[in-house]
Amino acid sequence: MTSPRVSVEQVEAVVRQMPEAFTILDFVEVFRQQFPELWQQLVERYGLYGSGTRYSALTYLSNRLSAYSKRKVPGLLEPMPVGWKPEEGRYLRRATPEERKHFGSPWIAVYRRRRPRQEQ
Repeated sequence: MTSPRVSVEQVEAVVRQMPEAFTILDFVEVFRQQFPELWQQLVERYGLYGSGTRYSALTYLSNRLSAYSKRKVPGLLEPMPVGWKPEEGRYLRRATPEERKHFGSPWIAVYRRRRPRQEQ
């Protein structure tokens, strides 16, 4: 089985539909609607949180978003900090009980869209 891959273009297509600040769970909701077959392939390959695997489809997409935000060529997201400590801030917050059912971690990253140049 070939591993499913999410392209930069697919990431950007979803990011363009996201609000200014969003979590991986918000991203997945839009991704699932826009790319249902690819989402299904990711779930079949990596599983979901709670399916007995530490690496899930959510982990895969979260890693893609984080890597995308840190590209040398600026994209649509603000760069995620490297080596952060678990504390509330602009890019990290405590997960709600509902979010923990789907993600597991007590902390959840907050991705932020870059503002267009004229607004900066």
